[in-house]
Amino acid sequence: MTREEVFKKNQQLSTEFELYLLEHPEIEDNIPDNAMIVLVPDYDKELAEKNIELAASNKEPGQAVVYVRVEKLRASRIEGLTLQVA
Repeated sequence: MTREEVFKKNQQLSTEFELYLLEHPEIEDNIPDNAMIVLVPDYDKELAEKNIELAASNKEPGQAVVYVRVEKLRASRIEGLTLQVA
């Protein structure tokens, strides 16, 4: 997997995680301040391994690490869309 592919997949995954936090704000109470959040997608083993590897090499001494396992990711959150060109 190229760096660009890792970036794009993680960009989508992190955006969806942020949206999830907006819908479930109580989850944030379980995340320590200054924690490293590692997104571990069950549906993409290669990306999961890469994210765990990147986290290990970028973790600051004493920094808490929160592993967020993601079972599935839908293709899109949009369920209906209409465009009107004027």
